[in-house]
Amino acid sequence: MRIRFAPSPTGYLHIGNARTAMLNYLIKKKHNATLIIRVEDTDLERSTTESEQSILEDLRWLGIEWDEGPDRGGEYGPYRQSERFDIYKKYTEKLLSEEKAYYCYCTEEELHAMRQEASGQESFVYPGRCRNLSKEEREKHESHGRKPTVRFKTPPGERVVVEDLIKGKVVFGSENIGGDFIIVRSDGTPVYNYIVIIDDALMNISHVIRGEDHLSNTPKQILIARALNLPIPEYAHHALVLGPDRSKLSKRHGITSVQMYRKEGYLPNALLNYTSMLGWAAESGEEILSIADIVNQFEIKNLSASAAIFDFQKLRWMNGNYIRSYPLDKITELFIPYIEEAADLDNVQRDWLEDVISLIRGNCEVLSEIKNHIGLFLEEIIEPDTEADKLLKEDDSRKIISAAHNLIHASITEDTYITELIPSIKGETGLKGKKLFLPIRAILTGRLKGPELDRALALIGFEKFKKRIAFMYNRYVTK
Repeated sequence: MRIRFAPSPTGYLHIGNARTAMLNYLIKKKHNATLIIRVEDTDLERSTTESEQSILEDLRWLGIEWDEGPDRGGEYGPYRQSERFDIYKKYTEKLLSEEKAYYCYCTEEELHAMRQEASGQESFVYPGRCRNLSKEEREKHESHGRKPTVRFKTPPGERVVVEDLIKGKVVFGSENIGGDFIIVRSDGTPVYNYIVIIDDALMNISHVIRGEDHLSNTPKQILIARALNLPIPEYAHHALVLGPDRSKLSKRHGITSVQMYRKEGYLPNALLNYTSMLGWAAESGEEILSIADIVNQFEIKNLSASAAIFDFQKLRWMNGNYIRSYPLDKITELFIPYIEEAADLDNVQRDWLEDVISLIRGNCEVLSEIKNHIGLFLEEIIEPDTEADKLLKEDDSRKIISAAHNLIHASITEDTYITELIPSIKGETGLKGKKLFLPIRAILTGRLKGPELDRALALIGFEKFKKRIAFMYNRYVTK
């Protein structure tokens, strides 16, 4: 079994394409198949080396492994279509010599006029104006500097049946695919629908797993394969991923590139886990599964034929679960780059940092959110947020601030500040419950919500504890 993922390097890896790569990877693992990466870079103006490298790096980050490709070679290379033009040229010459294709000299202006004339029809079908040009007519066009395209002669009355592993039996008629379609542009570059089937055949691809947006292209590819006497792979066209409004997933819905998910601090395991559940469910009903468990239960035929809705909040929830369950030392390493964007860690002890991460990682659904919480432990003083500021201006809160300030100048010490703080303030003010606990939290953390206060105080330390109380006293009591 040989399968392939064939990205176009014209931008970042889209989450929908990443899902296609992931499905191919699951099949690779499930059936011990050979997975090929083939770069479809015939759009010479938009394709870049930077995009190719970015896509391959994103695939590696996701944990997707392949056996052959532009970065590692293989016996069926080259694995970039731009390096295979000589191969395609031989097949074009074969089609032309066997009169299964022809040169078309129609200009863009003439084609536009034809489309305008056919505007009342359901779709434009090229009328075959250049199908039967004589040698003299061709030479005349060329003498006027016209550069021809090459069109495939679509055979009339041809029936194309696709036994799709997901969609089931899909039947196409050759009269419904737009007439004689272009296979080589006027600048000499071949088009996708032409060369993809040649590459699949020459690379011995046995199964093509791709999005259903390619299903309408399949009859063209099969007709070309028949004309060239090439083998035809089995197809599995999976449903697309849609946004919450059931339109095509795009930037207006949220993050759509794998690179941005990486930057935000999503974990590759979570992204793979979530995308595997789009259009598929484990028999057990579990949603958080290891790749090994997914591979064990996954069957391509069980993928839903209906479009899946991308739920951004559910992905965040799943990512948060992975953050909480990761080994502490490994998740600390992943958090550190984000912490360093907000603070200097040069003099921070690793054991202390791991204790902090252990306490607050439950508040982070993505790694980048650590920047919202780490200051509680690293900063000398904390500016209260709006809610905390409002609370600390109340009379009861000012009593608590005064009581805390008295404590740091009286009996409380580094050995006793954690255990004596609340009982001492309670005894002096007579306050209890939320009226006691919320202001104390606001004084020391600048927030009304947060991690367990006793554990947080131990990590904040006695010196910061004293400075924060003094800061709040000067801000809310003495002014």
